[in-house]
Amino acid sequence: MKDIYNKIISEKHIGKETNPINQKDILSLAGHYSRSNENKSNGIGLVIVNVQRDFVDPKKGALPVKGAVKDVKRIIRFIYENLEDIYSIYTAMDTHHYDSIFHPYMWRKPNGEEIEPFTEITLEKINSNEIIPLYKKEQTSYVKKLKKENMKNLIIWPYHCLYGTDGWLIEKQLNNMLLFFERAKEINIHKIMKGTERFTEMYGAIKPEIVTPETRFFDMAWVYDLKNYKKIYICGEAKDLGLYETVKQICIMYSGDKNITKKINVMMNCGSSIYDDKNINNKYETLYDKYGIKLIEV
Repeated sequence: MKDIYNKIISEKHIGKETNPINQKDILSLAGHYSRSNENKSNGIGLVIVNVQRDFVDPKKGALPVKGAVKDVKRIIRFIYENLEDIYSIYTAMDTHHYDSIFHPYMWRKPNGEEIEPFTEITLEKINSNEIIPLYKKEQTSYVKKLKKENMKNLIIWPYHCLYGTDGWLIEKQLNNMLLFFERAKEINIHKIMKGTERFTEMYGAIKPEIVTPETRFFDMAWVYDLKNYKKIYICGEAKDLGLYETVKQICIMYSGDKNITKKINVMMNCGSSIYDDKNINNKYETLYDKYGIKLIEV
């Protein structure tokens, strides 16, 4: 087992640009080590959120999350050690454009320069011309809706996870493991692209912050599969944004049936926070109290 692991995963390359493992070799090893899904229909459904190079690579990632390299190592090991019991894997991938509403291009200073990343956008700043939206009607309306719904303010992020770029890709050693899983289990990974619409933020993998005409019919079919698994495991980045919002949205979807929410296992040491770790842990505790989810370490 260990010999196979070391042939498909190079842990010292987690988060790095280079990948010394050849995919042909991974597929060959998986073919010899084939494990079928027979009699595993009630096994584990694993949801992995935003484990992409821009969040993991500490040197070249656009928005690296401190601790993500260690998180990925644990996720990879979890998949390998539970190959028999994991029935399906869902990978949610941030998928953006340079002109997404939360990127600097869409907001300007009075002198015409782009707004710096991590700037908080408020209606007051727009009305005072401290911050000028590129598309005044659409962007101002969006910020108004956030305020009306008492939601968190829009944050400007560094350009990240731009569709088709290297930073958008699933972290390479994790991708090795996913490829091995697919071939060994003879089942495809479910890849969920989220955040493709330009005029709304989308932290969680199920729905955007504000539903727009373009996102109204966002494909959520995969979420309805989760209820069929004996256990649901969820991990990924960032613990206080994409991961938390995904867990919360799943809980809300199944709020009428605690028999389902009690299946949810949040892998707390397989995700790291961008902001205050203590504060977000309290929010997870609230979900635990309300929905009966489990907060675990692997």
